[in-house]
Amino acid sequence: MRGSTEFKVGIFALIVLAVMTFMTFKVGGLDWAKKKGSSVYIFFSNTAGLDKKTRVKIAGVDAGVVESVELVDGRARVRLFLDPEVTLYSDAHASIRSAGLLGDKYLDIRAGTPGAGVMKDGDAITSVSEMVDMDDLARNLIEVSQNFTKLAGSLNEVLGTDEAKKSLSDTIVNLREVSVSLNRTVRVNDEKLRTVLDNINILTASINSLVDNNRDPLTASISNIRDFSASLRSSGPELIENLNKASGDLRAMVEENRPGLRSAVGSIDSIARQVEKGEGTLGKLVRDDSLYTSLNKAAEGVNKSLSAIDRFRTFITFQAEYLTGEGEGKAYFDVTLQPSPDKYYILGVSGGPVRTVETTTTTTQGNTITEEEISRKIRFNAQFAKRFGDAALRIGLFENTFGAGGDYFFNNDKGRIFAEVWDIQKDEEKAKNAHVKVGVNYFLFKNLFVSGGGDNLMNSKRRGGYVGLGMRFEDDDFKYLLGTVPKISTR
Repeated sequence: MRGSTEFKVGIFALIVLAVMTFMTFKVGGLDWAKKKGSSVYIFFSNTAGLDKKTRVKIAGVDAGVVESVELVDGRARVRLFLDPEVTLYSDAHASIRSAGLLGDKYLDIRAGTPGAGVMKDGDAITSVSEMVDMDDLARNLIEVSQNFTKLAGSLNEVLGTDEAKKSLSDTIVNLREVSVSLNRTVRVNDEKLRTVLDNINILTASINSLVDNNRDPLTASISNIRDFSASLRSSGPELIENLNKASGDLRAMVEENRPGLRSAVGSIDSIARQVEKGEGTLGKLVRDDSLYTSLNKAAEGVNKSLSAIDRFRTFITFQAEYLTGEGEGKAYFDVTLQPSPDKYYILGVSGGPVRTVETTTTTTQGNTITEEEISRKIRFNAQFAKRFGDAALRIGLFENTFGAGGDYFFNNDKGRIFAEVWDIQKDEEKAKNAHVKVGVNYFLFKNLFVSGGGDNLMNSKRRGGYVGLGMRFEDDDFKYLLGTVPKISTR
């Protein structure tokens, strides 16, 4: 029994001795207790307290330890022992970090990219970030603090006086007033600025459209200029020779007629003296002020007449309409005489269906049949119009009856909204009210316009809509059209 107890104590002592021996070799770092792995080198200018057995981490995970720190050629060579499962690449990066503000140092490594190639045992990591020395950092902070102190002193010297404070206060007040004024100006002119920007955009679009539409003519013009330049360059010597020859001929002609020229110059000089003395008709014309005044007044009268003629404009209008209420067509021909921009006269004729008196016949059976006759008749228009800005009033003869009308022009006179009233006496057959017509004309092109609206709106039996198409020419347009018509030879 006793022997059994001693045996157990001996076994326990041997186990404890074996564990202590393993821990001793493990902590002591003997070669036979080391794991398998690889070694790499890193060179630092300052290890900043990095010691042997310092941990090596990759992505925050323990991956090895620092085996040794040696001084080689003035730099610290650090040898690392990495775990066997760790793989580093040629672009690996190393830096010394702290676990906290006052924590232990550790060596942080970024493994690199696989495409750079795998590092072998004994290779060195060349990409290194040196750790900032706290002493250098403290010295830099002290220098920055001193510079701030100097800056504060300089500002105090500049702004510390009452005069400087008052000037600064006045400057701030002025800036506030300028800001308020600028804000008010921008607010007041915001719409104008937007209008200017819109006009600039429209102008830019118009220029682009003009260039696009005339690209071929511009290209042809440039080609013509280039061809002319080439022809001038090729015929340049011959042209210069011809000019020299003409200059020589002119010089010879002047030499040949020199005596006659001298005599002519003498005669001109004599005439000039007589005119200066007031002799002869021309002399009296020049010297007599009353004659000058009369000529000046005559010239002013001629200028006024020419100005009035220049302001006078003539327009010719052809228009055709289809009346849905009548189921018939209607045509107009008008001549507009405009002596001034705010006054014009309209003279014209129109032709269309005219409903006349009804005829009644009675058959032999006693039945009564009422028939309405429709005939076409030429009617005349003679109106006077006065314009007030974009609006105009017209009065005069509308289709052989007295009437009045009003117009509103828009989009630079491309469009016109009008309302006309005539036949106030109700002369039209079955007309219980005056003839009222309302419509819109709009120019699709310079001389072509479309029209549409309502006709005879006050009479239910005649009421209907209308659509039309018309052409309007100014006298200058007719001159152009007549100038482009080919002439027929009479020979």
